[in-house]
Amino acid sequence: MILAYTSSEVRAAEAPLLARGEPLMQQAATALATHVLGALAERAGGARGASVVALVGAGNNGGDALHALAVLARRGVQVLAVCTTDTPHAEGLAALRAAGGRAVRAVDP
Repeated sequence: MILAYTSSEVRAAEAPLLARGEPLMQQAATALATHVLGALAERAGGARGASVVALVGAGNNGGDALHALAVLARRGVQVLAVCTTDTPHAEGLAALRAAGGRAVRAVDP
């Protein structure tokens, strides 16, 4: 069985952390980037020169992904965000571009 939470449950769980000013997006992005770096080390022998493509949606989850791609780009990974929305997370997109990553808009069929 797969355990899942509703968006309301997640917001309720995050509320006290956000009220304290916890940088949840940066924590999520760092955790994701760390996991990907580990996978690259295991499968490709390291991050430098490796390539990562991410499908990026709207909202804060998309922001998490964009910030994670920025971390990876700063570690020498060639990264590409394929945005599935016309309005990706602005700060995440700026971080990605500042780190040398690229973003493109997905083409509708």
